[in-house]
Formats: sequence, structure tokens, C-alpha cells
Amino acid sequence: MGAVDHNLDGVVHGVQHSRIVTRTGEVQRSTPDAKRGPIHTLYTRLTRELAHLGRPVRILACIGQRAAESRQRAKLAAVEIDRSASNGRRHITTWRPIHAWTDTEVWEEIARSGLPYHWAYDGGNRRLSCVFCVLGCTSDLINGARRMPELAAAYAEQETAVGADFRHGLSMKDIIRRAAELDQEQGPATHPPAGTALAERVGEPAAALYLDRLASLRKSHGEAS
Repeated sequence: MGAVDHNLDGVVHGVQHSRIVTRTGEVQRSTPDAKRGPIHTLYTRLTRELAHLGRPVRILACIGQRAAESRQRAKLAAVEIDRSASNGRRHITTWRPIHAWTDTEVWEEIARSGLPYHWAYDGGNRRLSCVFCVLGCTSDLINGARRMPELAAAYAEQETAVGADFRHGLSMKDIIRRAAELDQEQGPATHPPAGTALAERVGEPAAALYLDRLASLRKSHGEAS
């Protein structure tokens, strides 16, 4: 399969996949180069720019991975040496400052700081990733099918061509069917008001204060609210 790009309300969703799943049901992970390649390119540039120091360059990489996100991430250390990226010219240390944070703590920090978050959370997503990530939860996949039916249909076509389900035990056709059932029960998916997800997690008063601060911040930067 090739790359499929869809633009929804100004947000580009890039889906890159060589195969949804293997015939044995093994999940095809996201291409590592797409994620790590640009980071390693930056490491190389920084190492070159700081070569005049005459010693190995020390780089601290801050990553927002949390233990609560998956069993695999729970096994990661809060601080560790990235030996795969380190060499004689550079020492890379990975720091995960919010590794121990709960979901509630993340939303409380968003409310406190006024940092903007993606509208997909207001739309019901638990996590933000590719629209149809093979590692995503079923509810997010169904939500994606409701909001991007053409992309879901394209996945279903490829599913048929490959001869394997989107994910072991879960086909895209089933995801589309369940999305259609929700549309019939609730009507077409809509865009809830900004702050919906925050209100659900930290309460409406905190969400209202957050939206006021965010509007002021955007105004000071000359952005449209």
C-alpha cells in the first residue's frame, strides 16, 4: 500500500503503511525511520555544529512518553542513555519528565498552563495518532471511521486486496459497520465545542478558565479564536 493523505479542517493526517497486518496476524508497527530518522538527523547536525568543543557533544532528548500509555512504555526508564544513538562524538541521554504522570495529571497541567490540545480529544478520542493506527483502541478507530469515512473505505479496499484483517480479530469492515450503527443511533459525528474533553476530565469551571486564557493568548499573538 502507498501513502494516503487526507486533509480535515486544516489538519493533515498522514497514513503510511506497507501492510496492515501479516496473514499470521502480526501487527505492522509504524515505520521507525519516519519517527526516529528526523531526530537522528538533528543529532548529527548538532554534533557537527558543536565539533569545535573538542569533546563528545552531550545532548538531552526530552520525550513525552508515559507509563500509563502502554505496557511497553511502562517498562521504560525515566532517564536512560540512548546507546543506539550515542557514539564517540556524542552522548545522548533520554529524559521522560512526565513518565509517571496519570491521564488526570496531564489534563490538569493542560488546564493550568493553557497549552492548546488537538480537537480530536474533544471529538472523543482517547489518544492522538494516525487515524487508523493498528495499535489504537477500538473506540478511537470507530470514531475515525465516523469522521473520515472515505479513508475508512480506502482501508477496507486494501484489506480485501491483502486478504487479511486490518488487525488480528478486527476488520476495517467491522469498524465501518460499528461506526454506521453509532451514526444511526446518535446522528452524524459532530465537532463538540472546544474544551469538551477538558471539562470532562477536570470540570467545567477549570475548562472555562482555560478557554479564557487560551483566547487571550491567541489574541496577544494575533491569531483567530
